[in-house]
Amino acid sequence: MAHLQESVGETSSQSVVVAVDRIFTGSTRLDGNAIVDFVRWLCAVSMDELASTHQPRMFSLQKIVEISYYNMNRIRLQWSRIWQVVGDHFNKVGCSPNEDVAIFAVDSLRQLSMKFLEKGELANFRFQKDFLRPFEHIVKKNRSPTIRDMVIRCVAQMVNSQAANIRSGWKNIFSQHFAAAIDSFQDAVKCLSEFVCNAAFPDTSMEAIRLIRHCAKYVSERPQALREYTSDDMNVAPGDRVWVRGWFPILFELSCIINRCKLDVRTRGLTVMFEIMKSYGHTFQKHWWHDLFRIVFRIFDNMKLPEQQTEKTEWMTTTCNHALYAICDVFTHFYEPLSEVLLADIFKQLQWCVRQAPFGAIERGRLQTSGGGKGWREGGREAEEEEEEQEKQNKEAGLTGEGT
Repeated sequence: MAHLQESVGETSSQSVVVAVDRIFTGSTRLDGNAIVDFVRWLCAVSMDELASTHQPRMFSLQKIVEISYYNMNRIRLQWSRIWQVVGDHFNKVGCSPNEDVAIFAVDSLRQLSMKFLEKGELANFRFQKDFLRPFEHIVKKNRSPTIRDMVIRCVAQMVNSQAANIRSGWKNIFSQHFAAAIDSFQDAVKCLSEFVCNAAFPDTSMEAIRLIRHCAKYVSERPQALREYTSDDMNVAPGDRVWVRGWFPILFELSCIINRCKLDVRTRGLTVMFEIMKSYGHTFQKHWWHDLFRIVFRIFDNMKLPEQQTEKTEWMTTTCNHALYAICDVFTHFYEPLSEVLLADIFKQLQWCVRQAPFGAIERGRLQTSGGGKGWREGGREAEEEEEEQEKQNKEAGLTGEGT
Protein backbone atom coordinates (compact mmCIF):
# COMPACT_ATOMS: atom_id res chain seq x y z
CA MET A 1 0.00 0.00 0.00
CA ALA A 2 2.81 2.38 0.93
CA HIS A 3 4.53 1.59 -2.37
CA LEU A 4 1.32 2.37 -4.28
CA GLN A 5 0.95 5.72 -2.52
CA GLU A 6 4.56 6.58 -3.32
CA SER A 7 3.99 5.73 -7.00
CA VAL A 8 0.83 7.85 -7.10
CA GLY A 9 2.73 10.70 -5.47
CA GLU A 10 5.54 10.50 -8.02
CA THR A 11 3.04 10.40 -10.88
CA SER A 12 1.22 13.39 -9.47
CA SER A 13 4.49 15.29 -9.04
CA GLN A 14 5.54 14.53 -12.61
CA SER A 15 2.14 15.69 -13.85
CA VAL A 16 2.60 18.99 -12.04
CA VAL A 17 6.07 19.47 -13.56
CA VAL A 18 4.73 18.74 -17.04
CA ALA A 19 1.82 21.11 -16.51
CA VAL A 20 4.13 23.89 -15.33
CA ASP A 21 6.47 23.37 -18.28
CA ARG A 22 3.49 23.72 -20.63
CA ILE A 23 2.89 27.18 -19.24
CA PHE A 24 6.32 28.29 -20.38
CA THR A 25 6.50 26.35 -23.68
CA GLY A 26 3.05 27.68 -24.50
CA SER A 27 4.27 31.27 -24.15
CA THR A 28 5.06 31.20 -27.87
CA ARG A 29 1.30 31.36 -28.55
CA LEU A 30 0.81 34.60 -26.62
CA ASP A 31 0.39 37.81 -28.61
CA GLY A 32 2.93 40.64 -28.49
CA ASN A 33 1.44 42.48 -25.50
CA ALA A 34 0.62 39.32 -23.53
CA ILE A 35 4.16 37.90 -23.75
CA VAL A 36 5.64 41.18 -22.52
CA ASP A 37 3.32 41.16 -19.50
CA PHE A 38 4.09 37.50 -18.87
CA VAL A 39 7.85 38.14 -18.91
CA ARG A 40 7.54 41.25 -16.74
CA TRP A 41 5.72 39.39 -13.95
CA LEU A 42 8.01 36.39 -14.23
CA CYS A 43 10.96 38.76 -13.68
CA ALA A 44 9.19 40.20 -10.64
CA VAL A 45 8.76 36.69 -9.18
CA SER A 46 12.40 35.95 -9.93
CA MET A 47 13.52 39.04 -8.02
CA ASP A 48 11.49 37.90 -5.00
CA GLU A 49 13.06 34.45 -5.17
CA LEU A 50 16.57 35.87 -5.40
CA ALA A 51 16.02 38.32 -2.54
CA SER A 52 16.75 35.64 0.05
CA THR A 53 20.27 36.14 1.40
CA HIS A 54 20.59 32.59 2.75
CA GLN A 55 19.18 30.38 0.00
CA PRO A 56 18.06 32.25 -3.13
CA ARG A 57 15.96 30.24 -5.59
CA MET A 58 16.82 30.35 -9.28
CA PHE A 59 13.75 28.54 -10.62
CA SER A 60 12.14 31.61 -12.19
CA LEU A 61 15.49 32.89 -13.45
CA GLN A 62 16.00 29.57 -15.24
CA LYS A 63 12.50 29.85 -16.71
CA ILE A 64 13.27 33.34 -17.98
CA VAL A 65 16.19 31.85 -19.88
CA GLU A 66 13.96 29.11 -21.27
CA ILE A 67 11.16 31.38 -22.49
CA SER A 68 13.81 33.60 -24.08
CA TYR A 69 14.87 30.55 -26.10
CA TYR A 70 11.28 29.68 -26.96
CA ASN A 71 10.39 33.19 -28.15
CA MET A 72 13.60 34.13 -29.92
CA ASN A 73 12.00 33.44 -33.32
CA ARG A 74 9.36 36.13 -32.91
CA ILE A 75 9.51 39.13 -35.21
CA ARG A 76 12.29 41.47 -34.18
CA LEU A 77 10.02 44.27 -32.95
CA GLN A 78 8.25 41.93 -30.53
CA TRP A 79 11.52 40.36 -29.44
CA SER A 80 12.97 43.82 -28.79
CA ARG A 81 10.14 44.59 -26.35
CA ILE A 82 10.68 41.25 -24.58
CA TRP A 83 14.41 41.79 -24.28
CA GLN A 84 13.94 45.28 -22.89
CA VAL A 85 12.35 43.65 -19.84
CA VAL A 86 14.64 40.60 -19.69
CA GLY A 87 17.81 42.62 -20.27
CA ASP A 88 16.96 44.97 -17.41
CA HIS A 89 16.43 41.94 -15.18
CA PHE A 90 19.84 40.52 -16.12
CA ASN A 91 21.41 43.93 -15.39
CA LYS A 92 20.16 43.67 -11.81
CA VAL A 93 20.84 39.98 -11.30
CA GLY A 94 24.32 40.18 -12.87
CA CYS A 95 25.26 42.79 -10.25
CA SER A 96 23.90 40.74 -7.34
CA PRO A 97 26.13 40.72 -4.24
CA ASN A 98 25.60 36.95 -4.19
CA GLU A 99 28.37 35.73 -6.47
CA ASP A 100 26.63 32.42 -7.26
CA VAL A 101 23.57 34.28 -8.54
CA ALA A 102 25.70 36.67 -10.61
CA ILE A 103 27.67 33.76 -12.11
CA PHE A 104 24.46 32.00 -13.09
CA ALA A 105 23.16 35.20 -14.69
CA VAL A 106 26.33 35.82 -16.71
CA ASP A 107 26.48 32.22 -17.89
CA SER A 108 22.81 32.37 -18.91
CA LEU A 109 23.50 35.58 -20.80
CA ARG A 110 26.37 33.88 -22.59
CA GLN A 111 24.16 30.98 -23.69
CA LEU A 112 21.38 33.28 -24.89
CA SER A 113 23.84 35.54 -26.69
CA MET A 114 25.47 32.64 -28.54
CA LYS A 115 22.05 31.49 -29.70
CA PHE A 116 20.99 34.98 -30.71
CA LEU A 117 24.19 35.74 -32.61
CA GLU A 118 23.78 32.56 -34.66
CA LYS A 119 20.85 34.26 -36.40
CA GLY A 120 22.98 37.14 -37.64
CA GLU A 121 21.57 40.63 -38.10
CA LEU A 122 19.77 42.24 -41.00
CA ALA A 123 21.05 45.47 -42.52
CA ASN A 124 19.90 48.69 -40.78
CA PHE A 125 18.92 46.80 -37.59
CA ARG A 126 20.61 47.25 -34.21
CA PHE A 127 19.19 44.43 -32.09
CA GLN A 128 22.60 42.94 -31.29
CA LYS A 129 23.62 46.20 -29.65
CA ASP A 130 20.63 46.04 -27.31
CA PHE A 131 21.03 42.33 -26.66
CA LEU A 132 24.68 42.57 -25.59
CA ARG A 133 24.26 45.71 -23.48
CA PRO A 134 23.88 43.76 -20.16
CA PHE A 135 27.50 42.57 -20.47
CA GLU A 136 28.70 46.16 -20.60
CA HIS A 137 26.45 47.14 -17.68
CA ILE A 138 27.71 44.30 -15.47
CA VAL A 139 31.38 45.12 -16.15
CA LYS A 140 30.80 48.75 -15.16
CA LYS A 141 28.67 48.14 -12.09
CA ASN A 142 29.81 44.84 -10.59
CA ARG A 143 33.04 45.29 -8.62
CA SER A 144 33.70 41.57 -8.19
CA PRO A 145 36.92 40.59 -10.04
CA THR A 146 35.53 37.08 -10.53
CA ILE A 147 32.40 38.31 -12.30
CA ARG A 148 34.22 40.89 -14.37
CA ASP A 149 36.75 38.29 -15.49
CA MET A 150 33.92 35.90 -16.35
CA VAL A 151 32.20 38.55 -18.50
CA ILE A 152 35.42 39.22 -20.43
CA ARG A 153 35.93 35.50 -21.02
CA CYS A 154 32.31 35.03 -22.16
CA VAL A 155 32.54 37.89 -24.63
CA ALA A 156 35.88 36.58 -25.92
CA GLN A 157 34.25 33.20 -26.50
CA MET A 158 31.41 34.83 -28.44
CA VAL A 159 33.87 36.74 -30.61
CA ASN A 160 35.88 33.60 -31.35
CA SER A 161 32.86 31.55 -32.38
CA GLN A 162 30.47 34.15 -33.87
CA ALA A 163 32.67 36.95 -35.20
CA ALA A 164 31.27 36.53 -38.74
CA ASN A 165 27.71 37.17 -37.50
CA ILE A 166 28.43 40.16 -35.26
CA ARG A 167 27.31 43.52 -36.65
CA SER A 168 26.03 46.25 -34.30
CA GLY A 169 27.20 44.18 -31.30
CA TRP A 170 30.80 45.21 -31.86
CA LYS A 171 30.18 48.55 -30.20
CA ASN A 172 29.13 46.87 -26.94
CA ILE A 173 32.00 44.42 -27.11
CA PHE A 174 34.58 47.18 -27.44
CA SER A 175 32.86 49.31 -24.81
CA GLN A 176 32.89 46.41 -22.37
CA HIS A 177 36.61 45.78 -22.92
CA PHE A 178 37.32 49.50 -22.69
CA ALA A 179 35.45 49.75 -19.37
CA ALA A 180 37.52 46.89 -18.00
CA ALA A 181 40.72 48.50 -19.28
CA ILE A 182 39.93 51.91 -17.74
CA ASP A 183 39.17 50.35 -14.37
CA SER A 184 42.42 48.38 -14.54
CA PHE A 185 44.62 51.31 -15.64
CA GLN A 186 45.70 52.31 -12.14
CA ASP A 187 46.40 48.69 -11.24
CA ALA A 188 48.46 48.31 -14.41
CA VAL A 189 50.60 51.36 -13.59
CA LYS A 190 51.06 50.09 -10.04
CA CYS A 191 52.13 46.70 -11.38
CA LEU A 192 54.70 48.34 -13.67
CA SER A 193 56.02 50.29 -10.70
CA GLU A 194 56.58 47.05 -8.79
CA PHE A 195 58.50 45.62 -11.74
CA VAL A 196 60.67 48.75 -11.76
CA CYS A 197 61.48 48.37 -8.06
CA ASN A 198 62.68 44.79 -8.39
CA ALA A 199 66.45 45.32 -8.10
CA ALA A 200 67.21 41.77 -9.27
CA PHE A 201 66.25 42.55 -12.89
CA PRO A 202 67.62 45.96 -13.95
CA ASP A 203 66.73 45.48 -17.63
CA THR A 204 63.14 44.73 -16.67
CA SER A 205 63.12 47.85 -14.50
CA MET A 206 64.12 50.06 -17.42
CA GLU A 207 61.57 48.42 -19.72
CA ALA A 208 58.83 48.95 -17.13
CA ILE A 209 59.71 52.67 -16.91
CA ARG A 210 59.44 52.86 -20.70
CA LEU A 211 55.97 51.32 -20.51
CA ILE A 212 54.93 53.83 -17.83
CA ARG A 213 55.99 56.57 -20.20
CA HIS A 214 53.88 54.90 -22.90
CA CYS A 215 50.93 55.01 -20.48
CA ALA A 216 51.38 58.79 -20.30
CA LYS A 217 51.20 58.96 -24.08
CA TYR A 218 47.99 56.92 -23.95
CA VAL A 219 46.41 59.35 -21.45
CA SER A 220 47.45 62.33 -23.58
CA GLU A 221 45.95 60.87 -26.75
CA ARG A 222 42.67 59.70 -25.17
CA PRO A 223 41.63 62.26 -22.56
CA GLN A 224 38.02 62.27 -23.73
CA ALA A 225 37.66 58.56 -23.01
CA LEU A 226 38.81 59.05 -19.42
CA ARG A 227 36.64 62.15 -19.08
CA GLU A 228 33.45 60.46 -20.28
CA TYR A 229 33.87 57.19 -18.39
CA THR A 230 31.98 57.04 -15.09
CA SER A 231 31.60 54.46 -12.34
CA ASP A 232 29.72 54.31 -9.06
CA ASP A 233 32.86 54.33 -6.91
CA MET A 234 34.14 57.59 -8.27
CA ASN A 235 32.63 60.95 -7.32
CA VAL A 236 34.91 63.20 -9.35
CA ALA A 237 34.00 66.16 -11.52
CA PRO A 238 34.24 65.40 -15.27
CA GLY A 239 36.99 68.00 -15.68
CA ASP A 240 39.22 66.24 -13.14
CA ARG A 241 38.73 62.63 -14.25
CA VAL A 242 41.70 62.74 -16.61
CA TRP A 243 43.90 63.80 -13.70
CA VAL A 244 42.52 61.36 -11.14
CA ARG A 245 42.34 58.32 -13.40
CA GLY A 246 45.25 59.06 -15.72
CA TRP A 247 47.98 61.53 -14.79
CA PHE A 248 47.98 61.18 -11.01
CA PRO A 249 48.60 57.38 -10.92
CA ILE A 250 51.45 57.71 -13.41
CA LEU A 251 53.24 60.58 -11.67
CA PHE A 252 52.64 59.21 -8.19
CA GLU A 253 54.16 55.83 -9.06
CA LEU A 254 57.15 57.53 -10.65
CA SER A 255 57.72 59.44 -7.40
CA CYS A 256 57.58 56.12 -5.53
CA ILE A 257 60.17 54.70 -7.91
CA ILE A 258 62.47 57.66 -7.22
CA ASN A 259 62.15 57.12 -3.47
CA ARG A 260 62.57 53.33 -3.50
CA CYS A 261 65.08 52.41 -6.20
CA LYS A 262 68.84 52.50 -6.61
CA LEU A 263 70.64 55.34 -8.32
CA ASP A 264 70.47 54.29 -12.00
CA VAL A 265 66.79 53.33 -11.87
CA ARG A 266 65.65 56.32 -9.82
CA THR A 267 67.60 58.64 -12.13
CA ARG A 268 65.76 57.22 -15.12
CA GLY A 269 62.46 57.47 -13.28
CA LEU A 270 63.19 61.10 -12.39
CA THR A 271 64.06 61.92 -15.99
CA VAL A 272 60.86 60.36 -17.32
CA MET A 273 58.73 62.04 -14.66
CA PHE A 274 59.87 65.54 -15.65
CA GLU A 275 59.81 64.72 -19.37
CA ILE A 276 56.14 63.85 -18.96
CA MET A 277 55.53 67.12 -17.14
CA LYS A 278 57.25 69.18 -19.86
CA SER A 279 55.68 67.26 -22.75
CA TYR A 280 52.09 67.26 -21.52
CA GLY A 281 52.00 70.03 -18.91
CA HIS A 282 50.29 72.40 -21.35
CA THR A 283 47.16 70.26 -20.94
CA PHE A 284 47.17 70.45 -17.12
CA GLN A 285 44.75 72.66 -15.23
CA LYS A 286 46.14 75.09 -12.69
CA HIS A 287 44.93 73.19 -9.61
CA TRP A 288 46.41 69.96 -11.01
CA TRP A 289 49.84 71.58 -10.81
CA HIS A 290 49.41 72.16 -7.09
CA ASP A 291 48.66 68.47 -6.52
CA LEU A 292 51.48 67.50 -8.88
CA PHE A 293 54.16 69.42 -6.99
CA ARG A 294 52.99 67.88 -3.74
CA ILE A 295 53.97 64.60 -5.42
CA VAL A 296 57.26 66.09 -6.63
CA PHE A 297 58.22 67.35 -3.17
CA ARG A 298 57.78 63.81 -1.83
CA ILE A 299 61.12 63.10 -3.52
CA PHE A 300 62.84 65.08 -0.75
CA ASP A 301 60.84 63.68 2.18
CA ASN A 302 62.93 60.58 2.82
CA MET A 303 66.13 62.57 3.21
CA LYS A 304 64.49 64.72 5.88
CA LEU A 305 64.27 61.70 8.18
CA PRO A 306 67.12 61.20 10.72
CA GLU A 307 67.56 57.52 9.88
CA GLN A 308 68.40 58.37 6.25
CA GLN A 309 71.45 60.52 7.00
CA THR A 310 73.96 57.80 6.00
CA GLU A 311 72.63 57.85 2.42
CA LYS A 312 72.29 61.61 2.29
CA THR A 313 75.71 62.40 0.83
CA GLU A 314 75.17 60.38 -2.35
CA TRP A 315 71.57 61.51 -2.64
CA MET A 316 72.39 65.23 -2.30
CA THR A 317 75.03 65.13 -5.03
CA THR A 318 72.99 63.02 -7.46
CA THR A 319 69.21 62.82 -7.15
CA CYS A 320 68.85 66.14 -5.34
CA ASN A 321 70.85 68.03 -7.95
CA HIS A 322 68.96 66.38 -10.77
CA ALA A 323 65.57 67.07 -9.14
CA LEU A 324 66.38 70.73 -8.47
CA TYR A 325 67.51 71.33 -12.05
CA ALA A 326 64.36 69.63 -13.32
CA ILE A 327 62.03 71.54 -10.97
CA CYS A 328 63.54 74.87 -12.02
CA ASP A 329 63.35 73.86 -15.68
CA VAL A 330 59.67 72.93 -15.48
CA PHE A 331 58.82 76.00 -13.43
CA THR A 332 60.54 78.27 -15.96
CA HIS A 333 58.86 76.46 -18.86
CA PHE A 334 55.38 76.96 -17.37
CA TYR A 335 56.10 80.14 -15.44
CA GLU A 336 52.81 81.90 -16.16
CA PRO A 337 50.43 79.28 -14.73
CA LEU A 338 52.82 78.16 -11.97
CA SER A 339 54.05 81.45 -10.53
CA GLU A 340 50.72 82.27 -8.93
CA VAL A 341 50.23 78.97 -7.14
CA LEU A 342 53.68 77.46 -6.57
CA LEU A 343 56.38 80.11 -6.32
CA ALA A 344 56.36 80.24 -2.51
CA ASP A 345 56.31 76.44 -2.17
CA ILE A 346 59.19 76.00 -4.58
CA PHE A 347 61.37 78.53 -2.77
CA LYS A 348 60.55 76.90 0.54
CA GLN A 349 61.82 73.60 -0.87
CA LEU A 350 64.92 75.26 -2.29
CA GLN A 351 65.62 76.84 1.09
CA TRP A 352 65.70 73.41 2.68
CA CYS A 353 68.29 72.32 0.13
CA VAL A 354 70.35 75.47 0.71
CA ARG A 355 70.63 74.73 4.41
CA GLN A 356 71.94 71.19 3.98
CA ALA A 357 75.65 71.62 4.90
CA PRO A 358 78.11 71.03 3.30
CA PHE A 359 75.97 71.46 0.18
CA GLY A 360 74.39 74.78 1.07
CA ALA A 361 76.87 76.97 -0.82
CA ILE A 362 76.43 74.95 -4.01
CA GLU A 363 72.65 75.07 -3.85
CA ARG A 364 72.64 78.77 -2.90
CA GLY A 365 74.58 79.51 -6.08
CA ARG A 366 72.10 77.49 -8.10
CA LEU A 367 69.19 79.35 -6.53
CA GLN A 368 70.69 82.67 -7.62
CA THR A 369 71.51 81.64 -11.19
CA SER A 370 69.01 78.97 -12.27
CA GLY A 371 66.05 81.10 -13.34
CA GLY A 372 67.28 84.56 -14.21
CA GLY A 373 63.71 85.88 -14.55
CA LYS A 374 62.07 88.63 -12.56
CA GLY A 375 59.94 86.17 -10.63
CA TRP A 376 63.01 84.16 -9.61
CA ARG A 377 64.86 87.31 -8.50
CA GLU A 378 61.91 88.56 -6.48
CA GLY A 379 61.35 85.12 -5.04
CA GLY A 380 65.05 84.84 -4.24
CA ARG A 381 65.00 88.11 -2.33
CA GLU A 382 61.93 86.97 -0.43
CA ALA A 383 63.64 83.66 0.38
CA GLU A 384 66.79 85.41 1.61
CA GLU A 385 64.76 87.82 3.73
CA GLU A 386 62.81 84.93 5.22
CA GLU A 387 66.03 83.02 5.91
CA GLU A 388 67.65 86.06 7.55
CA GLU A 389 64.58 86.59 9.68
CA GLN A 390 64.66 82.93 10.74
CA GLU A 391 68.34 83.14 11.65
CA LYS A 392 67.69 86.30 13.65
CA GLN A 393 64.91 84.61 15.59
CA ASN A 394 67.15 81.61 16.25
CA LYS A 395 69.95 83.78 17.59
CA GLU A 396 67.54 85.59 19.85
CA ALA A 397 66.42 82.21 21.14
CA GLY A 398 70.04 81.23 21.82
CA LEU A 399 70.29 78.76 18.96
CA THR A 400 73.25 78.27 16.60
CA GLY A 401 73.07 78.08 12.83
CA GLU A 402 73.78 74.36 13.00
CA GLY A 403 70.74 73.80 15.16
CA THR A 404 68.29 74.97 12.54
